[in-house]
Amino acid sequence: MLQQVNLCPEVNLHAATARIVDFSMPYSAQIGFWRSTLVVSKGLFIVLEPCHIEAVLAHEQAHSRYRDPFWFFWLGWVRRTTNWLPGTEAIWQELLLLRELRADQYAALQTNPFLLAEALLLVAQNTPILPEDGCIAFNHAALKSRLVERIEALLDEPISMNQSSWKLWGSFLPTLIPFLAIDCHFYTAF
Repeated sequence: MLQQVNLCPEVNLHAATARIVDFSMPYSAQIGFWRSTLVVSKGLFIVLEPCHIEAVLAHEQAHSRYRDPFWFFWLGWVRRTTNWLPGTEAIWQELLLLRELRADQYAALQTNPFLLAEALLLVAQNTPILPEDGCIAFNHAALKSRLVERIEALLDEPISMNQSSWKLWGSFLPTLIPFLAIDCHFYTAF
């Protein structure tokens, strides 16, 4: 996928370098491993105003800053290898929500949180419903399932990034305990 993305034109958007993909659905993401690449669809420019795009870019900058593609590659691998454990999918969904909330909080410190909330709503409204076997990244139900939580978190009283980081890490770390306990199961089995 990175090879295909690297063939797309590169542009500078608000001090960020991005690859523009010819895709009508509004979409933006960090794609890659350690040094991710910002990918933005042409559909995002159709749906959003420049002020909204700036808020979306700040959100994506947070994913790059925290190296989310790298960490969630490995967490996704752990998820696939432990899919047989009860609660794995619920933990995974919670991790995805926490990742997005952290990126939203970072973006809210860089731009107006109302613009980001409005951008989230506009993107959700302009995302077509895809069949179940469609690409998981564009799954309409997954996009809207936590939309209300993310918007409410953006519209709540703003908190400093230090408070936000501690709150998110405090809720993130307990979700990893079942994954850490897997080693104990293997050692006692043999």
